[in-house]
Amino acid sequence: MAGALGYHCTDPGHGAHLCFHLTPGSYDTAKLSKVLEQVKVFYRGERVVLV
Repeated sequence: MAGALGYHCTDPGHGAHLCFHLTPGSYDTAKLSKVLEQVKVFYRGERVVLV
């Protein structure tokens, strides 16, 4: 499982967002790159910090 938790720092009342991705087996670089592309679409127009 890969996941991302995000919130709008300019609008704390907006609430947190959780998105996740499941894949059989384990993740490799190609699979994680696809997940990051989906996160990019999910948070379109927002600043995102990856940790």
